[in-house]
Amino acid sequence: MKRVALYYPWIHLRSGIERMILEVLARSRHRFTVFTNHLDLEHTFPEFQHLSNVVALRRVSVRRAIGPALGAALTIARQRLPLEGYDALIVSSEGLGDLITLRNRVVPLVCYCHSLSRPVFDPVYRAELVERRRSLRWLLPPFLPPYRALTRRAWRSYRHVFANSRTTRDQILANRLVPPEKVEVLHPGAAIEQAQASECYEPFFLYAGRIKWTKNVELAIEAFRRFKAGAGNETGWSLVIAGEVDNGSAEYVRRLQELPGGRERDGVIYQINPSRGELEQLMARCYALLYPSLSEPWGIVPVEAMALGRPVLAVNNGGPTESVVDGGTGFLLEPIPQAFAERMQWLAERPDEVRRLGHSGTQRARRYSWEAFVGRLDGYLDTLG
Repeated sequence: MKRVALYYPWIHLRSGIERMILEVLARSRHRFTVFTNHLDLEHTFPEFQHLSNVVALRRVSVRRAIGPALGAALTIARQRLPLEGYDALIVSSEGLGDLITLRNRVVPLVCYCHSLSRPVFDPVYRAELVERRRSLRWLLPPFLPPYRALTRRAWRSYRHVFANSRTTRDQILANRLVPPEKVEVLHPGAAIEQAQASECYEPFFLYAGRIKWTKNVELAIEAFRRFKAGAGNETGWSLVIAGEVDNGSAEYVRRLQELPGGRERDGVIYQINPSRGELEQLMARCYALLYPSLSEPWGIVPVEAMALGRPVLAVNNGGPTESVVDGGTGFLLEPIPQAFAERMQWLAERPDEVRRLGHSGTQRARRYSWEAFVGRLDGYLDTLG
């Protein structure tokens, strides 16, 4: 049994990363201690409240503005973790967390990369960010070269890198952060062990996941508006938007509700901060899942929906291109509302096809399990001397 430190800068949401940490703690045969600079027990998964092996360090901001991000980067880069007696440090990485490697090289360092810093390394994300925050057109460019250089320096210390998808692996290699032999794709698991696929397909489409601008929820709303118009405004269909809203995204939700076709009278229902059980019930009953994110490195939600027998309509980019089989478990579409609306209409007219896609998705989802994920992670830790 190894003693392993796991570092993630901020545990404050009910996202896939926090879920991954909980699954590792619950399933690994090794002894883990989690270190974090921002622990918000009120807004993350309630399971964290009962853990004694989570250590809160000096607090950093979770704001993504340039000033707070620079402050967080400085704190992370300067701090030393109490690693005496540990056999390895795993960095749960999506950008700034990599800076912990600069002063913590006394044990083997392993990276689990959810994504590179998206404003820096993801051109699709960066373009959308600049479009929404015009001031960044001038503020962001001076920071990109030094941040890339600092990231390369931090990554030199990794002995092995697990990437959550081929998309993430390809970005790592394209930016020459580590040689190819050090990078291995290890898809996250999904809550599929107890998933019970249902034959009940109710007349509503579902967006599930965090409700924030990076998820491009407005595409789903406009697609649903066009779907209803094309269907002659037939009654009975609705769009349910269900997911977590953090403090920084409340204004985004208000803007969604002001969009043409985005109100309850238009058939759009918002379920803010549903419990895990409520979200699973919605997935198990919906007609199909809409996943409109423009540039998602992986995405657990499509896998969970497929496990429950739901077809998935996703943008043909990033992680969904690895999990969703176009025409087999759903459809990969161009990021335009009309493309989604036409497929929604196609599905509405073909319930037998919906069942076929759902059944195929259930079979495909079985390849993604937390048991397999943690088993591979444990297997690698076993090799460390």
